[in-house]
Amino acid sequence: MPNNTKEAEILSNIRDSEKKADEIIEQAKKEKEKILQESARNSLKLLDLKKEEIRKIEEKKILDFKDKVKSIKQEKIAEGKKAASQIKAKAEKNINKAVEFVAEKFEGTI
Repeated sequence: MPNNTKEAEILSNIRDSEKKADEIIEQAKKEKEKILQESARNSLKLLDLKKEEIRKIEEKKILDFKDKVKSIKQEKIAEGKKAASQIKAKAEKNINKAVEFVAEKFEGTI
């Protein structure tokens, strides 16, 4: 009989060990799931941060481009005004010559 008791004790220990192994496996599965969910959340947060970072960079590039366009436009307007002013000055300078020329032609026809 003592052999049966020993066998029962061994079987009981095996069942206890199997139960503990099952509990450890179940706990590991829960921990794995928790880690996966946390990783997914962190990935989404990082993705959102990077999207916002890219949006800000693109926005800055657009603003810089608009500033450059405005600067070029102002430069071209200034060049146009300078050219117009030079043409006006040249035209005013030639007015006296033109008047004299017309007067001479007019006097020549009289």
